[in-house]
Amino acid sequence: MDTTAPWTPGPIPASTTTARRTLPIRVEFARQLSQWRVRVVLIIFAVLPIVVRLAFLIGGAGGPAAGRTDLAAFAQASGATFTAFILVITAGFLLTLVVALLFGDMIAGEASRSTLKYLLTIPVGRTRLLFVKVLVASTVLVVGILLLTGMSLLVGTISYGGGGIQIPVGPQLGMGESLLRILAAVAIICLHLSWAAALGTMFTVLAEAPLAAAGGVVITSILSSILERIPDLGIVRNYLPTWNTDAFREFFAARIDYAPVVDSALSALIYALVFTAVAVWWFRRKNISS
Repeated sequence: MDTTAPWTPGPIPASTTTARRTLPIRVEFARQLSQWRVRVVLIIFAVLPIVVRLAFLIGGAGGPAAGRTDLAAFAQASGATFTAFILVITAGFLLTLVVALLFGDMIAGEASRSTLKYLLTIPVGRTRLLFVKVLVASTVLVVGILLLTGMSLLVGTISYGGGGIQIPVGPQLGMGESLLRILAAVAIICLHLSWAAALGTMFTVLAEAPLAAAGGVVITSILSSILERIPDLGIVRNYLPTWNTDAFREFFAARIDYAPVVDSALSALIYALVFTAVAVWWFRRKNISS
């Protein structure tokens, strides 16, 4: 009589029952840094302060122009003032364009390259895919702005010395206070750009082409900027996404008024929350065919 115990399947290894963690953040970072648009953006941020310095050299010796009280007239007073000036001239259209390029390509770019459906069949969840791409794009943006700020401070200090920010028609701040104000201005700039980043996220899941998504962000920003300059709109202008875009300039004034700074941050975050919610909702239900 055969007493051998019948064969039974053993326990399933844990590795086959646990969902595999797909699309690591480091992998997406490597993919993004290999993109020409990301490299071009970082190069522009690094080179722009040098270009502005050369423009000042061509324009002649530095020094406040007679009768002028704007920051540009004092840009060559010190390295910190030069840095503040660079932030002022780039915080509007240029940074919005960079946001449009970075966030408009996230999903629409994958769709145009016919790689989106393969990313989703690795498998990787749609929410995680969107989260990783937004996180990487946001990190690249912040690093780029910090690179721009650091290069501006370096070029300005070498060219004009290490003094603090020269307030137009006001005192010259100490270096310590100037650095804190510059960092605060950078933080507010990044917070305000969150509405454009979220709008780019929404457009990138709606559109099939990255150019359409990026163009949507740029056009929206331009239209909002035009409308806010129409006095007849009254209080409606206060609810436009570009309202108080230059609130960070309060940190380059003798006395800081925090009211527009807070309004700018809150408005941008509310818009960002709404646009992001729409983007996630739409992407989770989108029919992916390419």
